[in-house]
Amino acid sequence: MHNKDQYKSILTSIQAAVSKTEEVVFDQALINSLTAEVTPINEFFGTSPGESILLAYFLNAYLKDNEPTKSCIMSHFGKDISSMAEVNDLIEALVEKKLILKKGGNTKRFKYNYKTVCANPKAALAMSEGDISLMEMKQLEAFDDVLMEVNDLIVQRINESLNTEKLKEEVNKLLDINKHLDEIKWILTQKELNGIDLVIFLDICIEHSNGEEEVDMDKMLKEVIDSIPERMRYKQAMKTDKCILLNKNYLTQAGQSFGIFSYVQLSDHSMNHLFSHMKELINKPFQPKMGQLISVESLKEEKLVYNSKELNQINTLADALKPDRYTSITSKMVDNNMKAGFTILMYGAPGTGKTSSVKSLAIKTGRHIFMVDIPKINSKWVGESEKNLSRLFDEYRRARKHFDLAPILLFNEADAILGKRITANNSVDKMNNSLQNILLQELEDFEGIFIATTNLADQLDGAFDRRLLYKLEFKNPEDHVRLEILQNAFPNIDNDLLNHINRDFPLTGGQIANIKKKILVKEMLESNFDMELVLLSLCEEEFSLRKNETRSTIGFVTHRKAEKLPGTQ
Repeated sequence: MHNKDQYKSILTSIQAAVSKTEEVVFDQALINSLTAEVTPINEFFGTSPGESILLAYFLNAYLKDNEPTKSCIMSHFGKDISSMAEVNDLIEALVEKKLILKKGGNTKRFKYNYKTVCANPKAALAMSEGDISLMEMKQLEAFDDVLMEVNDLIVQRINESLNTEKLKEEVNKLLDINKHLDEIKWILTQKELNGIDLVIFLDICIEHSNGEEEVDMDKMLKEVIDSIPERMRYKQAMKTDKCILLNKNYLTQAGQSFGIFSYVQLSDHSMNHLFSHMKELINKPFQPKMGQLISVESLKEEKLVYNSKELNQINTLADALKPDRYTSITSKMVDNNMKAGFTILMYGAPGTGKTSSVKSLAIKTGRHIFMVDIPKINSKWVGESEKNLSRLFDEYRRARKHFDLAPILLFNEADAILGKRITANNSVDKMNNSLQNILLQELEDFEGIFIATTNLADQLDGAFDRRLLYKLEFKNPEDHVRLEILQNAFPNIDNDLLNHINRDFPLTGGQIANIKKKILVKEMLESNFDMELVLLSLCEEEFSLRKNETRSTIGFVTHRKAEKLPGTQ
């Protein structure tokens, strides 16, 4: 604190002014009677005696963490209601001097339309430090400090202490004072970056500096623009490719269409100019919000045994997705005016090895898996599910840029989202149809590796057929394949018993894995039991459960008995 005595003197003056104005007629006679007592306030803030009396009231409220409403102000100063005209004029004068802030209401339309008034925090700080220069805009040491100041101004706009025009004016002053900073120099050389575009751009920079990679444009427009029609016009400009921030590559769109999606992010160009000093922002680990990243290093090799047809198909894919081969194939696709995408459907009964095969492909080709969290896509809010699906594909596009090798985008158990479109009778039907339309469009333009697994390909919407390059059917294991799976799972069991199990219980690989796990648990709990008898019992139990099982079809249609899956190729 520069001057403790001065601070105490101002506080004494504040206390006297507040106590002597409560429910007293506010007129020139009152001002004259308090002129001497408010002199410390006059001298420090450069205010008139009348302004000092009002300022004392608001500083006192601020120190008590209060924001007086219009009715509180009238109650304190309005013993004679006619005196409120003088009070309001003094309030406007203090606002103009930036010593107090009006909040709420629309100050652009009517200057007396406010909800609360509070002392400017900078005024309170200057008073406590005994340094009036703290009220002034100053040259700052770093771009981050400038963003903090812009953030304070935007908070005032949100509270309706500033209107949009005043916000733009204050931001321009701040940038001009800090044009010594390299980042500000760059911004000021971008001649088309001005007015409302500049303020929105800086607001997005604030979000990015706080770790938000994607920013909701609707939120930005509400924070910066006080007029609803102006917000709508700006959003329309974005939809019709007339937005400077997007056209000049200051921002990139997060999602394919502003008709359904409003997230944006700073372009690499902007990031490199403004945040090169913050490597954690530019090079931070990829962390998807709409799914789970499974690193190839975390995957464990699993011995998989296939029927001959499935084995040939898996080997073909494994060869095609190896890095060098994949690069040459996708380059050839591009040369022939094709999208460089592998879109794959793996379908078949549960437990036949679809998900395990995806993990095996990832290991063989050195690729991470971006596994979609389908429950995160579905939202109870109208339009949010569609936004989430678009956001998911945008995250995958960023993942492709982030990693040296394109990850595998995995829609595991994607029954509902791949189902046939139906006549929309309610909002749920409409949402499902919209999701499928978005997915169809994304697959039409897809670049990378997309794999969907499903148990119910017979209910697949026909529109997906041409958008899925490979369709791999996983059938129940043939006799010799199932025997090999049993032998791998139970190497210490007599081969005759395994042949008997193979003959009487046509299990899937997943069922055999379940049985193996249950035996492991039993071994941990019991030291002495008949292994062969338990194995037979568990096989019968697992097979009986699946033998009479009914399963639901894709989507929200009624249940029916499972049908044989088609062997589409």
